[in-house]
Amino acid sequence: MNSRALILLLMWVWLLPAGCIMVPVPTTENKVLAGQPVTEEQLAFLITKVTTKQEVLEHLGNPNVIWEDACIFVYNWKMRRGILFWAVGGASQGAMSGNAGMTDIPKHYLLLIKFDEQDQVQRFERVVCPMHMSYSECLKEWDKNAAATLPRNTPDKMELPE
Repeated sequence: MNSRALILLLMWVWLLPAGCIMVPVPTTENKVLAGQPVTEEQLAFLITKVTTKQEVLEHLGNPNVIWEDACIFVYNWKMRRGILFWAVGGASQGAMSGNAGMTDIPKHYLLLIKFDEQDQVQRFERVVCPMHMSYSECLKEWDKNAAATLPRNTPDKMELPE
């Protein structure tokens, strides 16, 4: 959205007697908001029942989170998937007031790697944690589900089941 259209939109909102408006604008995922993305190419070395915990550490570095009880390494990052433009306008005793702004809409990615008792990769998956789920709920859901229930590394289908 260009700045002229944004200004017109905001002027319209401020002319309303009272109210608010939010306009989400989808974007390409080309901006990292937090963390370090892990690409498909970086996962090529991972082989179930072959790759060791030490090899994972050598290739990917230290994970962001280690869930020791479940033997899971977690690498996480956030990408911008959109921008939310918002405006609040109102009239109070004949005076106009309002506020406006914008914020990034994040998409929270997780690379989850589960190890067996021999410290070999048992299961790994790149998933998206839904916005309505907490980080811990996302991890627990993934751990309790069989690998077949979650699509593996398909970018348009990486959401955890609801």
